Amino acid sequence: MGIGPGASEGRHSARAGTSHSSHIDARAKELTWELVQLECSRVERLRQLSAAERQLASTVRQKSAEAGRNAIRQIEVERQRIARELHTGVGQTLAAIRIQTEIVSANLPDPPPPVRQAVERIGILADEGLDQVRGISKRLHPPPWQQLPLDAALRRLWEMSGLGGKFEHTVRLQAPRCELAVEVKSLYYRAAQEALANILRHSRATRIQLILQNVRDKLVLQVRDNGVGFDARRVLSRVPGSGDGIGLPSLREQARALGAKLLIKSGGLGTTLELSLVISPPSPS
Repeated sequence: MGIGPGASEGRHSARAGTSHSSHIDARAKELTWELVQLECSRVERLRQLSAAERQLASTVRQKSAEAGRNAIRQIEVERQRIARELHTGVGQTLAAIRIQTEIVSANLPDPPPPVRQAVERIGILADEGLDQVRGISKRLHPPPWQQLPLDAALRRLWEMSGLGGKFEHTVRLQAPRCELAVEVKSLYYRAAQEALANILRHSRATRIQLILQNVRDKLVLQVRDNGVGFDARRVLSRVPGSGDGIGLPSLREQARALGAKLLIKSGGLGTTLELSLVISPPSPS
C-alpha cells in the first residue's frame, strides 16, 4: 500500500513542529540562564552595596568618635591653660595688691579713719579674690586621680566613698590592656562617680557591684545595685545644663562624643549602669 501525499505532508509537518518546539525550548533555556545570571549579578551588587554601606557607617562612627575625642581633649587643654593663667596672672596681681596695702599700712601708722577703712577693705577684697582664684584654678587643674591608672583611680574612689562600710559589695577592678587617653579615663571615672553617688543618695540599696573588666576588645564598667530603681527614660530625657539632676544626661553626651556605649537599666530589682568602649592605644599628640 503506497504512502499518499497526505502522510508525507503529515511527517513534514511533524518534523517542522518538533524543530520549532526544540527552538522554543532552547530559547527558553537561554532566557532562563540569562535571568539566573541577572539575578546573580543583582545579588552580588546588593552584597557589594551592603558592604559599602557598612564600611561607610563604620567610617562615620570612627570619624565622629575621633572628633568627639579631639573636642574633649581640647576642652581639657583649655581648662589647664585657664588654670595656669589664673594662677600666674590674676592670682599674682591680687597677691601684689595685698602686699601694697600692707606697705601703705606700715608707712601710715595713724591715717584718717576713711583712709584706714579703705586700706583694710582693699586688703580684705584682695584676700577674698585671691582665695576665689585659687579655688577656681585648683578645680580646673587635673585632679590627683588622673595621675593614676584607671583601676587604681576607681579603687581610690571606692575607698574614699565609704560605701564599703555601708553595703554588701563586690569590687573587681581589672587594669585596662593599654594606657588610656585622658578623656577616656575621665569618662569611666565620672560614670562610676555618678553611679555611686546616685546609689548613696537615692537607691535604698543593700548590695553594690563595681566591676571593671576587659571583654574582648572592649573595656566594660558595670555598677549595679539592688535598690528601688528609677525612671531611666525620664531622667535621661533631661537636657544637660537645664537644672538639677542632669548628671546622667551629661554623661550620656560625653559617651556619645567618644563613641562609647552607655546603658542604664532600672526597675524594681535595682539599677545597672554599663559603659563600654572599644579600646585602642591613644594616638600620639
